[in-house]
Parts: sequence; structure tokens; C-alpha cells
Amino acid sequence: MSGLSGYEIAVLSDPAVIPTLLATPGLERTPFQSPAWFDTWFAVLQPSGMDCCVGVIRKAEGGQPLFLLPLVRERCYGVTVLTLPDGGVSDYHAALVSPEFTPDRETMDRLWGALVAMLPSADILSIERVLPESAARMHLDHLMRPSRYSAHALPIDADFQAVRECRFDPSTGRRLVKNRRKLEHKGSLVFDFVTGPEALPELETLLDWRRQRFQDVNDDKDTDIQSTFYRRLVEKGSLARIGRLRLDGELLGGCLGLIEGNRILLLAVAYNKTFANWAPGLLTLESCLAAAAEMGLGVFDLTIGDETYKTFFGADSYTLLELRQPLSLRGRLALALLALKPRIKLILEKAGLFDRVQRLRGKTQAKS
Repeated sequence: MSGLSGYEIAVLSDPAVIPTLLATPGLERTPFQSPAWFDTWFAVLQPSGMDCCVGVIRKAEGGQPLFLLPLVRERCYGVTVLTLPDGGVSDYHAALVSPEFTPDRETMDRLWGALVAMLPSADILSIERVLPESAARMHLDHLMRPSRYSAHALPIDADFQAVRECRFDPSTGRRLVKNRRKLEHKGSLVFDFVTGPEALPELETLLDWRRQRFQDVNDDKDTDIQSTFYRRLVEKGSLARIGRLRLDGELLGGCLGLIEGNRILLLAVAYNKTFANWAPGLLTLESCLAAAAEMGLGVFDLTIGDETYKTFFGADSYTLLELRQPLSLRGRLALALLALKPRIKLILEKAGLFDRVQRLRGKTQAKS
């Protein structure tokens, strides 16, 4: 442990201490760093023997935690990376920060340098998919750069009908009205939220629909791990919700979301292909937005991913931030090569060789 300007800095790696530390109340965080999320993550996604640690900045007097940075150590293409807990389930990353943590830039640079120097041996420190407001709260936005990821959120700043008229793509809005009426003529069309054990059957159906849809691109092992994570998260009932759109009790579409504070965050949406002609996925999202407005929530967050349907609802898009810092010569070389990758691709495309290289790479992978 070291001290600096009234602060103490430490890196803790005791697995018995980390969960309690990350549950410290009063720290600002995204739902993907909430106690309920971390509890589920450490129970399901932390493989046996995975190195975990937390970088800590606390008050020298009293020891109050002000800045907590949870990290896991992973191997990726021969490089050791320290990164925030993810495993393909977290859309946003951030440190956990107290509102009382207000260092100026010079002090933060010194604190950050001291903290990084104490981290376990690795080649790269990678913090990806950071919301701009989280970066500012961490006082590290000046060290970050734009990410390749974007987030999409729709402010619920009026009643649902007003938001609909102001934000929706007009043709999509008309199509949804028409499809909703057709379905309502067939029977009782109802949307609601469920959570806890009651929601598990709908979650299984949603996961099965998604597994069928993305079976050609998903890794079965990763999909199974993520499914286990979502089951446990929904079963706990404190953070995750399943939105379900039903026609006379039959599930047409479903969505998995998180509700915390004044925000609902949509993680997944899926639908019954039998009803594909009526756009049940879009109707599910529209119904979810209407329910969120009725609940008094202020933000309908469609999270990361550039799917076209997000533009249909008029969501605002903004670029996320990232910090990639080399911790060794190997890491410096790896990041330099990564920075060159877009330039190499552009050169190959201009020379008409990119598609040929991709085909050759595919054949090589197939043989291996």
C-alpha cells in the first residue's frame, strides 16, 4: 500500500474480500457493476483459478473507498491482459467511484500512475466500453479515446404517445399500429414484466429463440455460460426483468432487461418466428417502452450494437470510450500492431487483395 496527497492506494486480490469490497454502498456505478451483477458474475463466470484483483484508492484518513477498479487477468493471443469482469455479458464498464472523489487532473494522473505500477504482472491494461459520463466520473476521460462501440438510448421525457410521435420513424410507427391492431383482432394482446423463478420459463424460450437465430455465429460454450449467467441473474429477481408480449397467453416476443434507478437497459430481444409477419420483436420493444414510461422511468437504453431497429425508435447514438495502456514491451508491440490493423486493411482493399486474404485465412483455419 502506498500513500499520495491524502490518499492511500492498494491492489487487493483476496477472493474472500473482493465481493464485500465491491458491494461498498454509496459508490456510483452502472448496473453492470452493481452488487447483484457482481454476485452473479463471480458465482457463474469466474472460472476456478482466474486471477482477480481490485485497484483501490481510499482516503488516507478513515480508509473510505473512493475508487474501486475490479480487474481479471486473461490470456488473449499470447498476450496477458488485465480487463474488467465481462465474459460477453457486460455492455458497459466502469470503476466504482464515490461522489466525494474529486481530484484535479494532476493529482489523478499521479494516483493513476501509482495504481497502475502496483497492478499484477500483465502486458496490457484494457478498459473498454466506457460511457462518457462514467469516464468523467472516473477522472480518466483525458486518457481515453473513442471506442469502436456505440451506445443507443432514448430519453423518456414525455408520455409514451408524445415520445412515439416525436421519435419513431413514421413508416415504422404506422406499421406497428397496423400490426398491433391485427393481432388484437385475433385475441388479447398483453405485455408485462416478470422476474424471479416465475420468469424462468419465458427466459428459456427467449434464449432458445436466440440460440436458433445465431447458431451459425455463436460459440456453443460461450452461449451456454452466458445463458447460465442470465438464468441466475433473473432468478435472483433484484435487477433483471423479462418483458413478455403474449397473445391469449401464447408468447409472441420477449426481452431481457435491467431496471435500476430511472433507467431500463435492454440486453436481448427475441420473438416467435411463427408470428414474424407481424414484427413481434419490434412490438415487444414498443410495448416495453410504453411500460417504462408508465413506470416513470426516464431512459430507455438499447445499449451497444448497431442494429437497424434502434434507429426506428429514434434512439440517440453516442460513441463509448476505452483505455488501453501497455504494461510491458510485449504489450506495447501488441497495441502498435493493433493500431496498424485498419491501415493494413485499407491498403489491401485498395490493392484488391483484402477478399483474397480473407479467403486464404478461412481455408487455413478450416485445415487447422
